[in-house]
Amino acid sequence: MTKFGIAITVIYVAVISLFRWNSFSELATIPLNEFGDFFAGVFGPLMLFWLILGYMQQQSELRQNTRALELQADELKKSVEQHKELVKATREQVQADLKSLEIEEIRSLREAHPHFTITGAGKGMTQGDKKTFNIHILNSGQPASGVFFTTEPEIKQIPKNSIVHYFESGKRHKLTWDTHTSGEAPSELKLIINCKDSNTANYTKVFHMVLDENDQYHLTDSAWVS
Repeated sequence: MTKFGIAITVIYVAVISLFRWNSFSELATIPLNEFGDFFAGVFGPLMLFWLILGYMQQQSELRQNTRALELQADELKKSVEQHKELVKATREQVQADLKSLEIEEIRSLREAHPHFTITGAGKGMTQGDKKTFNIHILNSGQPASGVFFTTEPEIKQIPKNSIVHYFESGKRHKLTWDTHTSGEAPSELKLIINCKDSNTANYTKVFHMVLDENDQYHLTDSAWVS
């Protein structure tokens, strides 16, 4: 647009010069006020033309700037959306990693646990009216330390301080009591085993048993508590 304005200006000056060429010699003798009027009359339209041209060029530049700002806004919006997706993906990945760590921690804890099972429970032998009962316990998991046994109801010959200091993997332990010392065998019996696992963490397992007519205990439920 600037080139267009210069071209029009050159043409305008050339036309004025062509038509007023013979009058230029008089400019040296005319009064200053008339000289000013002459230049105002000659260059006034040209100044107005450049003013309009400048306004039009400014409007064009404003439209271009507005378009550039709109494009920047679109890019910023897309960038924000991409950032949101990235944050969402990162959050999901962190949650997945935390879940994996939690699962791995649980697996690691379980791998460190002993695994107590009751391989047999009930009357072992009878001498007159005296009955002897046994509970056979196998540890097929990791070694355990500071193992102690509790029964509910309490059996006199299995006190709370009945401790196995170190219960190795693959080893067995037997709890024994008789009816002369501890009274009749309870019809329902809960055996609680407390110990430290191979990570020295507390471990508790509970067994629920019921006595049948043949004086044998049957396991009804077992649960790992901690």
